[in-house]
Amino acid sequence: MIVKIGLIFISYLLGSIPFGFVLGKLKHVDIRTLGSKNIGTTNVGRILGKKYAVLTYILDCFKGFIIVFLFRFNIINEQYCLLSPMVYGLAAVLGHTFPIFLKFKGGKAVATSGGMILGYCPWLLLIAILIFFSIVYLFGYVSLGSIITSTIVTICAIILSIIEFDYILGLNVDIYFGVISIIALLIIIIRHKTNISRLINHCESKVTWSMKK
Repeated sequence: MIVKIGLIFISYLLGSIPFGFVLGKLKHVDIRTLGSKNIGTTNVGRILGKKYAVLTYILDCFKGFIIVFLFRFNIINEQYCLLSPMVYGLAAVLGHTFPIFLKFKGGKAVATSGGMILGYCPWLLLIAILIFFSIVYLFGYVSLGSIITSTIVTICAIILSIIEFDYILGLNVDIYFGVISIIALLIIIIRHKTNISRLINHCESKVTWSMKK
């Protein structure tokens, strides 16, 4: 039990690492004072450029991915897992959203939630990425793409939890996959509250990352 709880704490601390903020500091800027003032991928892209946005996404995704993946594919023995690998993903998501290193003021949880899904059901994230970029390409809104994609992923997770088996991976699926995906979706929607308001009022900013950065 000590190991199980300790790994949850480690997951939270890993999730709390504000990679977007760190990358901004390396470029001598405080991401929290520029653009949307968010430490996530989109704002990093607006301020620092595409390559930093991609790097931020990968690093934030890794936070939710690593421990979930290690348990899901039995690299760490399941006897050390509390309830489900998804519990550790949720801890990382909460760390990203409420990071202890930034006085609990973090990001919007999209990338870290995506990493959690990648660790548990890799093929589902690949589909999610295709959906996300299709929506952003068609409409130009990252927030819209994030919300719609997260909703679709959650529906798929619920269906897999009901079926209780992933026929692509050949692995059992526990009820926590659906339940925790719902929690992550609610966090994402809440964190996008102002974006949703701007979308409704037709004043949300479209993605305008510089091709030169």
